[in-house]
Amino acid sequence: MSQRLPRVVLGALFLLFATAAYPADFDELDKPPEGAHRGQMLLGAFFSIGMPFGSCIDAENAFVKGSHYTIDKDEGTAKAFEVSHLYFGIGFAFEYMPFDYMGAKIRFKRNSVVQKTNFGTDYQNWRSYLYKDLSFYIGPSFHLTTRKRWDFTLTPMIGYASAVYHAAPVATRILVSDDDPPVGMSGENERSFSSLTYGAELNCTIYFSGGLFVSFGADWTRMNCAFGKPFDITNPQDAPTSRVYFDGATSGVIDAVAFTLTAGYAFSN
Repeated sequence: MSQRLPRVVLGALFLLFATAAYPADFDELDKPPEGAHRGQMLLGAFFSIGMPFGSCIDAENAFVKGSHYTIDKDEGTAKAFEVSHLYFGIGFAFEYMPFDYMGAKIRFKRNSVVQKTNFGTDYQNWRSYLYKDLSFYIGPSFHLTTRKRWDFTLTPMIGYASAVYHAAPVATRILVSDDDPPVGMSGENERSFSSLTYGAELNCTIYFSGGLFVSFGADWTRMNCAFGKPFDITNPQDAPTSRVYFDGATSGVIDAVAFTLTAGYAFSN
């Protein structure tokens, strides 16, 4: 699904552009855009990229802090085991404006947080998903202008997410003890759950002739992680004492602040 969804979004963007570029009457291409107003309907596809933070990210960094990864055992080459994280969001949004300056917006979204090692460009780096979800959001959208070529909107949203969380996704694959032979990590590191999620977005929108619009701005999303029970994984390089993941916590949060780009079609133009 993670491989097919970007293709679906790109296909939707193409259809939206094609629809806007092929009106029933070509004279409409010279018609000024009406922008946001009462009765307007907006449909678009969006992509977000940004930085995640929160207690789950802190737990990931703390779990591997002080650890190392042996790149070449014969040459004795080892690197500090450090990881970084990147957030991605893709999906569709629809808004209907029953009033000037205010609309009701829904979003179908896939949130993802990817973890990667920081061994440098001269060595192989590993990547894996820390968090993935499919979510639905709804909220009011407040518009600064009406019937103009440009607009600013603020949209607080609340929703529900079906998520999968992989604790220490890279470490469980490659982190081993210093024993001979080395011992890898054991235990269950995956949890599936559903939870409330919320956030807000601030966008600048530009409307074009023919109904096309493009918006860009900032997006904040809070992803609540309800593990249900503690993870039973430990850092194999901590022997004889064992570092427990997340100190045995059964829940955590991931916040993400991202740049968002949206392209779509305004039906009432």
